[in-house]
Amino acid sequence: MFTLKNKRIAVYGMGVSGLSALRFTKALGADVIAINGGNPDQWAKSPGVLDFVSRDQCFNEDDAALGTQLNSVEMVILSPGIPREHKILAELLKKNVPVIGEIELAYQYLEAMNALKPIIGITGTNGKTTTTTFLGEMIEGDHKKVFVGGNIGVPFCDYAFNIFKSKDAEVDFILLELSSFQLESIDHFHVNVAILLNLYQNHGERYEHIEDYAKSKFFITNKFTSDDLLIYPEDFEIIKNWAVKEPGKKAVVNTARPSITFETKEFKLPGIHNLVNLAFIIKAAESIGLSSQAIQQSINTFAGVHHRIEYVTGIKGLPEFCAYNDAKSTNWDATLTAVKAMEDFKLPIHLIIGGKKRGHGDSILPHLDFLKAHVQHFYLIGEMADEIESEVKGKVQYLNTKTLEETLKFLRENFSDKKGVLLFSPGFPSFDQFQNYAERGKHFVNILTN
Repeated sequence: MFTLKNKRIAVYGMGVSGLSALRFTKALGADVIAINGGNPDQWAKSPGVLDFVSRDQCFNEDDAALGTQLNSVEMVILSPGIPREHKILAELLKKNVPVIGEIELAYQYLEAMNALKPIIGITGTNGKTTTTTFLGEMIEGDHKKVFVGGNIGVPFCDYAFNIFKSKDAEVDFILLELSSFQLESIDHFHVNVAILLNLYQNHGERYEHIEDYAKSKFFITNKFTSDDLLIYPEDFEIIKNWAVKEPGKKAVVNTARPSITFETKEFKLPGIHNLVNLAFIIKAAESIGLSSQAIQQSINTFAGVHHRIEYVTGIKGLPEFCAYNDAKSTNWDATLTAVKAMEDFKLPIHLIIGGKKRGHGDSILPHLDFLKAHVQHFYLIGEMADEIESEVKGKVQYLNTKTLEETLKFLRENFSDKKGVLLFSPGFPSFDQFQNYAERGKHFVNILTN
């Protein structure tokens, strides 16, 4: 029987998933300590922390006193942004203390409560949020209840907490966007339909080789049975080589020539990558028995997600421009995809790129030929601005503006009477100037429309 009552639990990482785990473990009667980087006097004031633990139960990850606290810990709930190799986890892992993520915590509770529903897990490098959101709306359009969460911003523990409060909160399907970091800390977790969209080199700070990255993605099939379904791209060799070894049923999508069996004349999302996402979605929707009418209706009405090639209305000072907010782009492949999606406009593309340095795969040079062929003006921002400038100087038209404010000021002063496409697809993480990609995207939209 799964129980946390009176167990000593450490929740490490006070982000969205950590706070959800903190609330849930306290609700289950655990004796909880909270761990995070930085001064606890500061982060403990964040909404939610002191609602569930006292200040004396909050510890900095480098606090010497933490070692004593960890000696009695029976389980660690680890936020996905913290590597399992972190020094404070080493002794606990040696002692076989479970170190799991909030995805696994929620799953184990639901499993014990006999409250599991069919789970659809979506992973990959790019397109996860759009695909997850789109499929969620499609399921709801067929008059079924669905929980949509995971890496998309709503922790799975939120759903488990709702079930803890009332079985009336049960849904028909559980739909989860899953990052490689989340998948590293699962154990019992079992999906019934797994979608692996694509795989590009990413998270260089965590994975030196793409094979390591691929391995973490394929944790999604760890508990696969012969009844489960894996949907994957047949033209990604590294994925195909892994996929053919997995148990269960298989369905494939060709990402160069996606086959769509529904009418797409009213489909609103630009670019072939969105047709590829749609092909994955249709296969998943059909596998769980959604009606053709619901599928077609969603194709006709889905308008996309915030910060992922999102069309911005009401822009000021650039009357002849159309603008797209792609703030969720944190790698070159996402940016290349967004640039390619702009081709149909046949207008000069103004691309804003840059952000926090990753450490691996930062160079623009492997992608410069493609970008030069499509982009007329580059605007460099953030921590990477100077490094990108050193690589593109004398090769493209660019401006090292450092910030979004300076970029928009220059555009309004020099292009107010011209036509073009303004694409904010930074290609790098947001943490140099913003708390997250959503804040980055909201800031872009705000200064563009004011």
